[in-house]
Amino acid sequence: MRSAISPRLAMSILRNGMSILPSSRASAAPKAMDKPILCQYHYTVGEKRAMPTAIKIATRAGRDLPAGNSSRDHLNNKLFFRLFQAANIYETQAMRELGFSAVTGATLGALYRDPEGMLFAELYAYLGVSRQNLDAVLKGLEKKGLVERIEAEDDRRKRMVRLTQDGIEAWKDLHQRSLEFFRQGTKGVSATEMTDCIETLARIARGLRAIGPDRN
Repeated sequence: MRSAISPRLAMSILRNGMSILPSSRASAAPKAMDKPILCQYHYTVGEKRAMPTAIKIATRAGRDLPAGNSSRDHLNNKLFFRLFQAANIYETQAMRELGFSAVTGATLGALYRDPEGMLFAELYAYLGVSRQNLDAVLKGLEKKGLVERIEAEDDRRKRMVRLTQDGIEAWKDLHQRSLEFFRQGTKGVSATEMTDCIETLARIARGLRAIGPDRN
């Protein structure tokens, strides 16, 4: 995707799908969506003329999904694209508005909850990231003086990660600035919808964690 997308347009896409016309081209009576086309990630986005000109992600019109895809497969496809899309928009907006990546903010938040710190293995399992990714994040935070790694009291072979005093202050500041950011992101979403979404995402996360050789 090479065309620039404004934050407002991105959030509209996330909420409403791809059937959004630029105001300069919108007609009094929008055309109904009929024949679908696919984007790069095989996500059904609607007919070509209904797509915004700022987004050039459509492939050939009329191409169908491979044979054998059930309605459940179609929903799965749409769901995981939305997760992918939302995560990338969140990451981009968090860096721009807050000055922290999503994983950095989540790391600081997780460590703030436990004054004694967390084992490195517990932290990456809790965040759902790889050891390598977390190690890179922690090295960046260590350089800024926000976290430190120390030996575990019960086993010197294990490493604990905890916030420094500067890290505590950094998290408090980030948390306050995040409140309005999150309010804007969930504008128009009810508390009930958010609760349902939280529970659904937790179930999906458990399902993904369970994938393995014996998944069938």
